[in-house]
Amino acid sequence: MFIRVMFNSPVFSLVLTASFIVLNILDGHSTYLVLKPHHYHREKNPIARWIFKKLKLPQGIIIFKTILLSVIIIAIAYYAAWDPFTINIAMMIANLLFLLVVGHNYRIFRRMHKY
Repeated sequence: MFIRVMFNSPVFSLVLTASFIVLNILDGHSTYLVLKPHHYHREKNPIARWIFKKLKLPQGIIIFKTILLSVIIIAIAYYAAWDPFTINIAMMIANLLFLLVVGHNYRIFRRMHKY
């Protein structure tokens, strides 16, 4: 019962959205650390890789993340107003996935600079 109430809460949507923003900032930072100065081949997302090559680092990461977050946050706000339960589940999954990506990026960076 408590879980259902929590997942229907707009406040929980805000918490998940704030977490999503923080994780995306950390993703941008960790991506920069792994790709700098020009190791674009390490980026697995082909669209992001193309943008990073065109705009260079760190500008490409900042512009890519800003546009992506703007679109996603508008969609989150729209859907949270109509169906907070579903969007909160989707945001929880997205946050868990980004947590894994950020952790992976920082592990790669540590491994690269271990020697």
